[in-house]
Amino acid sequence: MKVRKITVCGGGNGAQALVPIAAHNVGCPVDLYAPYADEAERIRAGSADHGGIEVTGAVLAKARPRRTSANPAKVIPGSDLVVLVLPAFAHASTLREVVTFLDAGAWVGAIPARGGFHYCAAQVLKEHDRDDVGLFGLQTLPWACRIREYGRVVYVLGVKRIVDAASRPAAKIGEIAPLLERVLGLPVGAAANGLALTLANTGQLIHPGIMYVLFVGWDSRPFSASDIPLFYHGLSEEGARVLAGLSDEVQAIRARLDTALDLTAVRPLKEWLVRSYGDAIADPSTLRSAFVTNRAYAGLEAPVREVAPGRFAPDFGARYLAEDVPFGLAVSRAIARLAGVETPAMDRVITWASMHLGRDYLSLAPRAGLEPVGARIPQKYGLESLEQLISFANEE
Repeated sequence: MKVRKITVCGGGNGAQALVPIAAHNVGCPVDLYAPYADEAERIRAGSADHGGIEVTGAVLAKARPRRTSANPAKVIPGSDLVVLVLPAFAHASTLREVVTFLDAGAWVGAIPARGGFHYCAAQVLKEHDRDDVGLFGLQTLPWACRIREYGRVVYVLGVKRIVDAASRPAAKIGEIAPLLERVLGLPVGAAANGLALTLANTGQLIHPGIMYVLFVGWDSRPFSASDIPLFYHGLSEEGARVLAGLSDEVQAIRARLDTALDLTAVRPLKEWLVRSYGDAIADPSTLRSAFVTNRAYAGLEAPVREVAPGRFAPDFGARYLAEDVPFGLAVSRAIARLAGVETPAMDRVITWASMHLGRDYLSLAPRAGLEPVGARIPQKYGLESLEQLISFANEE
């Protein structure tokens, strides 16, 4: 597939990494749609001063977005590929902002998709009668990356060896996967449908699971910078057991649905780690050792906020809970309910996270006196039975 232009949507770590990587790998113009706050202005100024956005570390690339704008009309038209590299809560609103500007035959998708992306994205395309647009999602972000200088430098700590993708219609995965491989510069595997991609979302296990283990016993007293725990390399044996329990429950959902759908992309957590990081893991013998010896995770700390000079508290509003519960773990738990699978480990983590997020993410429908369900669960999109869930996946 010949690519005339790519547009990246977002202004964070992943979006700023993708712009120069895509420009370098594909050799076509890359525009940037940054609709939030003053992101577009800051990126435009930073990249102009630096001669482009520079990616350093495990990946080397440098390029300046051809156009950077907060106005979709200026950057979306003419794009063969539109990639949302945004928090999951912004997917639906951003799709609604860009959908009328998409060219017929264009592809639009999310990196990463997170849980339930195909439900919300298919709904937006249907609302606007855009059956002439292809839809895709990537299982996870290909890189562990952090902005060093906004609009100027992004540092990549590590790169996954392979990342899975799903498309809608599913029959066109052979068209979009090779294009994504060219853009990202790494192999892209095929998930058979969006449901497989939702269940294969490992961020929903890792991030809330480790946050739970690190802070379920926190005594509410601030701590010093030296006491901020390492997020991945600080994983304890108990933490590994919690993660294994969450992973086992996803595998139980897979086993219940395997006869009706192709869910081979839904791998146990340890298998996914080794497949994704390979030689970056010094000791893959156990789930815990696969985390604590993974050099791509080196030095990454738990999300915290400064509550007093030099004193810190857990940041429960960070994406590790605020995104990976309503757009991850709660989605898989809702699917489990339709499949008749019990999920005590998920229930325990979601209950704890809900307390800190101020929302009841165990609810599957709005209740009197409570705000509507915020999670991207299938029930929210009218998929209220196992048969409807399977039918939607098979439509792809």
